[in-house]
Amino acid sequence: MLIRLSGGEERVAPVTAAVVTASLTRQPFPVDPASLRPFEIAAADFRVRDLLLDQQIVDLEGAKVERVNDVQLLVTDRMWIVHVDVGFTGLLRRLGWEAALRPAFRRFGRRLQDELISWKFVQPLAESDHTPSGAPIRLKVERARIHELHPGEVADLLEELGREEREMILRSLGTEAAADALEEAEEEVQAAVISQLHPEEAADILEEMDPAEAADILTSLPELHTEEIIAEVEEEERAQLEQLIAYEEKTAAALMTPEYIAIRPDHTVSEALEEVRRLADEIEGIYYVYVIEEGRLAGVTTLRTLFRQPPERRIGEVMETRLITVSPEGELREVAELFQKYSLLACPVVDDESRLLGVILLKHAFDELLPEFRREAHA
Repeated sequence: MLIRLSGGEERVAPVTAAVVTASLTRQPFPVDPASLRPFEIAAADFRVRDLLLDQQIVDLEGAKVERVNDVQLLVTDRMWIVHVDVGFTGLLRRLGWEAALRPAFRRFGRRLQDELISWKFVQPLAESDHTPSGAPIRLKVERARIHELHPGEVADLLEELGREEREMILRSLGTEAAADALEEAEEEVQAAVISQLHPEEAADILEEMDPAEAADILTSLPELHTEEIIAEVEEEERAQLEQLIAYEEKTAAALMTPEYIAIRPDHTVSEALEEVRRLADEIEGIYYVYVIEEGRLAGVTTLRTLFRQPPERRIGEVMETRLITVSPEGELREVAELFQKYSLLACPVVDDESRLLGVILLKHAFDELLPEFRREAHA
């Protein structure tokens, strides 16, 4: 056990049950000066106070970030850390208030309970030869288990963690899952995460994201950094991103994604469903199938309609020709009105010649449109 002498000098005292009991109950205990030895931290040793207390750990069961308030020890011939305590009781105990407050809690019908996480689940997040001595301890993040979390839960974790921990979690997830999580994160977190990655890594993640979301992130970065990342993006995706970035903010075009499913009116229902299956892994939010004739938007149909029709029937016979669309320059208020009035899940963006430029998905545009929805509700 480490003790500090009156002059501030630190020495190591032998660990006994009596010594531990006295120290934990804040009682004085005798120490034989001859038994003290100089304090030196070995390679496998660390100060519990410095490396554990007040440190953040990731609770994968609850999908949240916790703070270590206390540790639970097992004392034999030496000390063993058994659990870390992340609860309110641990904080009270550490401050020396637990014994005094327990009776008060009982009078109000409440009990102080420990919130413990086993030490076997606690270890450095990223272990490497470059990990500095005294690096903070974190809860181990297992790739298989973090993949079980919903992207929204991972996004919540990213919002609570620091730079190094965010980077570690993203690398544990892999590119596709990292992109899904970032799409659910707050804009500031999205920009912070992408900006700290190497341009090639950032480009890989952005390629997996919805183009509209990726473009929003890039527009929030410094221009030079944006150019470095776009240079690493594959040619086809790069052209899409550059086009989206060029659109004026707070317009319909700035919200749209250029990814959608388009077919011809002479296609059969069977051919349309086959096209849906072919693109299902690449396009997110497939709610409608758009019908293009001579380069112009001629109609739209829903998946529900397709599933209810005979396989051999022509799309031109079942498509809806009364179209709800918005222009690229359309304001957010106009877009919100269309979604609300017609209960849309997606809205096509067309130019003056009825050419389909892209589609606004409610899922991705919701945060931008929410203020407009509220204004409509209170109008």
